[in-house]
Amino acid sequence: MPTYKVPRLRRQPCTAAGPKRVVIATNAAADSLEYIGLLQVFAEVRFFLREAGYPQAYTVEIVSRGTGQIYACQGLSISATTGYADLEGPVDTLIFQAADDRDECLLDSEFIAWVARMSKQVRRIVSVCTGAFILAEAKVLDGRQATTHWAAAQDFRSRYPNVRLTEDRIFVKDGHVYTSGGATAGMDLAIALVEEDLGAELARKVAQAMVVFFRRPGDQAQFNAAPNPDHDEARLHPIESHIRKNLDKDLRLETLARQFGYSLRSFNRTFSKLFGLPPGQFIEQCRLDNARYLLEETDKSISCIAAECGYASSEGLYLAFDRRLGVGPRDYRNRFGQDLRAVDRG
Repeated sequence: MPTYKVPRLRRQPCTAAGPKRVVIATNAAADSLEYIGLLQVFAEVRFFLREAGYPQAYTVEIVSRGTGQIYACQGLSISATTGYADLEGPVDTLIFQAADDRDECLLDSEFIAWVARMSKQVRRIVSVCTGAFILAEAKVLDGRQATTHWAAAQDFRSRYPNVRLTEDRIFVKDGHVYTSGGATAGMDLAIALVEEDLGAELARKVAQAMVVFFRRPGDQAQFNAAPNPDHDEARLHPIESHIRKNLDKDLRLETLARQFGYSLRSFNRTFSKLFGLPPGQFIEQCRLDNARYLLEETDKSISCIAAECGYASSEGLYLAFDRRLGVGPRDYRNRFGQDLRAVDRG
């Protein structure tokens, strides 16, 4: 087999208190990458500490709502041998993977009550992807800031209005509660937990060994899919349809209110009720959605895209991208755009 050159740790992480007990609660809907990625992060920690002759930092256990096979995909089968109710003794970090497809775990009152109890006993409680639904159902997230996979954000927000959802983040920490987006976001968060416990040097080496980001660029932004501007007109409210068709026109609130027969105050109130956002934020989101689509699918210059989306200059587009996505338009195109061999003239 290949011979690997293993980089040595320059200093010993603090493991004097003994290994921390990490318990991962998995479900039938857990993505295989989500499951194995978490385990691999802690396995890499174990590897580097063993190679350096240092004490181990973690023990990792798996529990589920039942035992036996919980996940199968193209020949890969994952089974659990321990049910959550059989878990005994103190736990340092409790991690929940995705909620199952039919909401069975969310409807299991005994399981949800256990989650609520455990949240008060552990040093930190963590969710990956739609595992945030489990924490929210147990009211662990009430009044807290949290995130989940962007595709489930609308459903989450409608179910749990007491949670301050931020769906464009890779992960969010609020007190001892940590939530993250999809499968690879769970690895981002696991590496951050390692850094929190054992320092940046070991966490960085784990990321390098796994060939993933130590700290993902873009201010840890989670990118949802940019919607195609060719919307089904029959499904759009007339106000939304007008905004999306006229992003480069006068969309001042006074103009919109007058056009649709509202006073300004009534327009703001009605708009927020219809779309769940103040009109200014909604318009900016529409402009960003269209800009992202054009960056992904066309070779138009950034200045042309800025004008088409209603920005007075390229600088306005850059500022909007930085403010909302934490990454510039050029970097966004490099990550998600088609290879159209565009010559970007700015």
